[in-house]
Amino acid sequence: MAVKSYGNEERLLIVDGVEIKYVLTRKSVKNVNLRIDAAGAVKVSASRRVPAAYIEEFMRQHKELILKAVGRAAKRRPESCLQYKDGEQFWLLGELYQIKIMRNPEENVYLDNKDLWLQVKNPDNIRHMELMFERWLRSYQEQIYGKISRQIYDCYDCFSQFDIVYPEIRIRRMTSRWGSCQPYRGIITLNSKLIEMPLGCIEYVVLHEFCHFIHPDHSKAFHSLMTELMPDWKQRKKLLNEQAAGGAT
Repeated sequence: MAVKSYGNEERLLIVDGVEIKYVLTRKSVKNVNLRIDAAGAVKVSASRRVPAAYIEEFMRQHKELILKAVGRAAKRRPESCLQYKDGEQFWLLGELYQIKIMRNPEENVYLDNKDLWLQVKNPDNIRHMELMFERWLRSYQEQIYGKISRQIYDCYDCFSQFDIVYPEIRIRRMTSRWGSCQPYRGIITLNSKLIEMPLGCIEYVVLHEFCHFIHPDHSKAFHSLMTELMPDWKQRKKLLNEQAAGGAT
């Protein structure tokens, strides 16, 4: 027997300060059904007889499940798949942030707590917002990666003792590595997606690449140096792989 649908309604629920946007579909079904699709969209279906308050309580009870599923979808999503909609979520330094869009003649992009504000003249111009976001993200990557790289270089005497000159830090999208080092050219390249991971994980990757200036391979000496400089590097690596989509290494 076909299930009759009575239309869709976009709704917003705020739970403990966290916004959950979802589409409610009224259908001739017995239960309240919850589904998060591959893109991270939250979809709920229920009978017309079920009160809205009951559905909202149902959503509150499943808050953690919803946020985890939305988070996993965001990690699987390529960088270019943002739709630049108000309330859309993305990962930054291991935390979920929301895009907030504001119509404003003075265009700007800035962070405010867990919100990334896009102030734009025309919120309907998706391509323009995409370019603004990408410029901001690139600048933020350069800031974070540069700060961590400088801190690690200055913190450990072994690099100056080996007469290692502070390297050029490059950023690019990498499909199978978090970073790479070219010891004889003085270049460290970091994955642009690394900005989505917790700071401790970024520190691990940066130190890993710096250690290749001393040991270009993954020998026992290399791992001994890693342990000497960062005793918990294995835990950080494990967290990085757990946080990453597909367990990239």
